[in-house]
Amino acid sequence: MDTKHYDASYLQDTGDFLKQLKIHSYSPFSTIKEGLVADLGCGTGMDAVNLANMLGSNVQVVGVDHDTTLIDHAKSGSDGISNVNFVQGEVYQLGCEDDSISGVRMERLVQHLTEPQKMFREVYRILAKGQPLVIVETIWNSLTFYTQHVTIEAKICNYLTEEKVNNGWAGNKLTADLLANGFQDVQLQTFCMVTRSKEEANRYLFLDSILLEMFEKGKLSQAEFDDFQQTLNQLDKAGCFLVSMNLVIAQAKK
Repeated sequence: MDTKHYDASYLQDTGDFLKQLKIHSYSPFSTIKEGLVADLGCGTGMDAVNLANMLGSNVQVVGVDHDTTLIDHAKSGSDGISNVNFVQGEVYQLGCEDDSISGVRMERLVQHLTEPQKMFREVYRILAKGQPLVIVETIWNSLTFYTQHVTIEAKICNYLTEEKVNNGWAGNKLTADLLANGFQDVQLQTFCMVTRSKEEANRYLFLDSILLEMFEKGKLSQAEFDDFQQTLNQLDKAGCFLVSMNLVIAQAKK
């Protein structure tokens, strides 16, 4: 299903919220002095632009996304940066020569794919031997609300991982997927995303929209929906609201 709740402004806002995670995801590329680095599922282009500025003019960075609106947004925001380019395309067929790319990065992309193994094979094909692949992914089943409604919390996690997101277990399976597709030196780091108000949870996680969607589809009863919302609002008013979710950075080499 994987119906989008987000647009360009959301991606930009979330990028600011996850700034430290993003900085960590750039570091494996710091030794690249020439060639082409690809940011797959580039969205608004923020990360491609940051990589281009970090790596300097001898390294070209290309951002790829299937969404033409986001590509247009990325292009408009990268004027004056000569070593970055954005193209509309699919990650299943990138049109690059074998062993031609100096580095590949992707953030919260694998979870949206219906054929992730096809993407992994394509990335392995184009990546040069010994060069880095970095993947940032969401661990959807780690979403925690710190309420007494543990059954409802479990239903929300199950809905997100099994139904809402195309590939909801993508982050959990990264190690196995990378090794199965020939990548080596796999390393993982985890980061905890924390929201401390209902407003933040709605801004970054679309919490109210997800709960309403679950109610309308019969995944939550009226009583469950009302009780959970009441508890969240009480916690928010009392100043002890907290929702957390883990993200993982996987680093590997061909």
